[in-house]
Amino acid sequence: MLTGGCVIDVLTCYAVAGISAMFGLCLMWLVQTDQPRILHALNVFKWAFAALSGLSLVLLVPITQAPMLLKLVVGFAGMGVTLLAWAFRQLNGRRTPPWVGGGITLLVGCSLLGAATQSDATYEMVIGGTFLTISALMALDQGWLVIRSSRWHITELALLGVSVIFAVHWLIVFNHILQVPGPYPADWLHAPAWLRPISGIGFALLPLAVATLVFATINARLTQQLRARSLSDDLTGALSRRGLRELGERMLALQRSQTSEVAVLMIDLDHFKVINDRYGHAIGDDVLKHVTHVVRDHLREDALLARYGGEEFTVLLPVKHPSEAHGVAERLRRAVESTPCETRIGPVRSTVSIGVSFHCPASTLEEDLSKADGRLYAAKQAGRNRVEFAEPDC
Repeated sequence: MLTGGCVIDVLTCYAVAGISAMFGLCLMWLVQTDQPRILHALNVFKWAFAALSGLSLVLLVPITQAPMLLKLVVGFAGMGVTLLAWAFRQLNGRRTPPWVGGGITLLVGCSLLGAATQSDATYEMVIGGTFLTISALMALDQGWLVIRSSRWHITELALLGVSVIFAVHWLIVFNHILQVPGPYPADWLHAPAWLRPISGIGFALLPLAVATLVFATINARLTQQLRARSLSDDLTGALSRRGLRELGERMLALQRSQTSEVAVLMIDLDHFKVINDRYGHAIGDDVLKHVTHVVRDHLREDALLARYGGEEFTVLLPVKHPSEAHGVAERLRRAVESTPCETRIGPVRSTVSIGVSFHCPASTLEEDLSKADGRLYAAKQAGRNRVEFAEPDC
């Protein structure tokens, strides 16, 4: 196809995309981390780029001699894009069970490969519908993340932009498939003539661009985490009181210029002294580390978790609405209650009481913590293993 005097061959763009996906896979292997959430996302990203590398198979033989080869390549591409959507959810802290993510990926691959044996019209419909569905869901998911986030990061906005462009592209292609039945091109990109060269170049650049974005995002987060470790509690890895003051004051200063609020959660392990007396301090330490892990695993990336002292923890959480803080607190309480700590003597169960208050622009962090501590005291007086919630009173 000619555009501006240059020939844009879509099949060549597929091959370039496959090669750039290989470079993306290499970038993923360069990232080293011991953070479970990032490590899991990295593993899914590796599978995604490995699947997208299948696009390079078009270099093996001319498509005219092996038309089914390109259909196999399209199947790999569909699975790769699905895996990318799953990986970004993991990276952003929204867990998808492996059986769900893997099952959807296999379903996409099998749908595309199964449709390859049908008529050309049916196959084009399945291609367009599949990629439109994946891209639209990815754009909606990323948009919801940005809307709910109290602080917008450039990487989140960049990914949202890419997702929206990808979804609009496939909406145009799918509409063209519905409006213009055949003849279908050998590369199976049945799109308007003006869109084909743009699509080809986009396909060629997308894998490496996404890999670079992922690499930069993960390295930025790891750098931030390394700095946070200098302000962390040695036993649990949560922020120390010094870290809470430094990062908490910064969060409050930032939120004063925005419309969102900061919820303050004080969390206390119920009957922790009994655990220490019955099982020993070593088991008690295990329980503290376990509860820290459970709480952190159920918080967004923009929340601050600190060990305030002994068995007491503090969470600073930017929220759009007060009810969101209550929902988070209840989720944390249920997670701790339902997840026993596995120790050398067997599972040890624990519960927490939580007090929730909100930052007022005129108050200091210490005053906010004192209000949350008052709600925590009320929760313990009311029987423990509960959440006491105070509406904002600024």
